[in-house]
Amino acid sequence: MRFQNNNASLLLSLVLGSLIVHFSLAFAIHSTPLQQHASPRVIVIGGGPGGLIVSILLNNIGINTTVLEEARGPDEWSSKSYAMSLNERGKAALDRAGCLESAMRVGNEKTCSYFVDGITGDIKTIPRREDTPSLGLSRPLLVECIEGVATDLSSRVTLRKGAGCSHVTEDGGEPGLLRVHLEDGAVISGATHVVGADGKW
Repeated sequence: MRFQNNNASLLLSLVLGSLIVHFSLAFAIHSTPLQQHASPRVIVIGGGPGGLIVSILLNNIGINTTVLEEARGPDEWSSKSYAMSLNERGKAALDRAGCLESAMRVGNEKTCSYFVDGITGDIKTIPRREDTPSLGLSRPLLVECIEGVATDLSSRVTLRKGAGCSHVTEDGGEPGLLRVHLEDGAVISGATHVVGADGKW
């Protein structure tokens, strides 16, 4: 995904538990602050944990978002799937977005970590330093939990699957607005802000 604008500013940086999730293009392009738009229209590129949480939090302050996710179907176990361990900060982020309860139902509380020696097969148990347990679950399950909350907010959150973004440009006809160019050649015009949350892959 390419952002064709010189005024990029950092917008999103999330830490989920002990795992730092890096969003390779986690920034917004805009020419005016969000609050200066009478009716902000935000496009979020990436329907993973970061992008979905952004859409929920923006919904909570009355801002409409469209989330574009390249994948057409649900996330499955593959080389891109992994287990996640959410500490207090990660659980607090889910709680703020109203997703913690559903994540707790499908996840497992972790009071320690296990390390397996690849040569000997020995298992080493390392207790958590923190008093409270972390929450362990797979990325597909985490996305499913957050997506369930986001789709219930259909009045302000629109999730479009199978919509990959190729690049973003300024809207020549509308100063201060942006155009999102999709991989299939379609163009979404009139965005006030674009958030890139297209993941680490």
